Amino acid sequence: MSNIQVFQDAFTVSFPVDVAEMVLSRIEMIHGADFQKLYGHLSNDELTQLACTVLDGISPLELKRGIQRMNTEKWCPKLPEFRSWCVQAGDWWTADQAWAKALNFINDSSLPMTTLAKAAFDEVKHILDNEGQKAAHYAFKDIYQDYLARAQKKGKTQEMWVKPEKPKAISTTRKTVPCPPEVLSQLKGINKFSNQLNAVCEVRNG
Repeated sequence: MSNIQVFQDAFTVSFPVDVAEMVLSRIEMIHGADFQKLYGHLSNDELTQLACTVLDGISPLELKRGIQRMNTEKWCPKLPEFRSWCVQAGDWWTADQAWAKALNFINDSSLPMTTLAKAAFDEVKHILDNEGQKAAHYAFKDIYQDYLARAQKKGKTQEMWVKPEKPKAISTTRKTVPCPPEVLSQLKGINKFSNQLNAVCEVRNG
């Protein structure tokens, strides 16, 4: 397989065209004029192809979740946003929610933060410091959505981040214990014998 073929595989899309058309039809049915404002510049074929590309990899259960979420929203979603609704499970924060929470958290660490959002934000903090909020937000969304997909695949649930406790300082203070009289007596005898032995050695050497 050539290098070009390896890269071409990244563009392979297997999402069913018929299902993509059903999704677009449902969005248009719910949002009407707003749908035309958002997608009217694309032909039907272009829009269908875009939907297949964006929704590729979505399971039937996830698609159902996204449609249910859309039924309760007041605005017409862009396709990437609709995908985020699909992959959002239970109480999981969306990437945009997690980003907003992360920005609030850096100003007030007492605010709630999930382990997933914290991990993603830690990875882009240097981008935020050096390139600004827009670049950091873009990178954060990609990283967060990747982490979210992995967590959901493993069946995990959202967990709140808890600040680790600081390790307790080890006390260097030593308690002294009086030496028992009998041991002290033995030590004195050893010292006396050592002194006598040293004296004999000095005489002989002299």
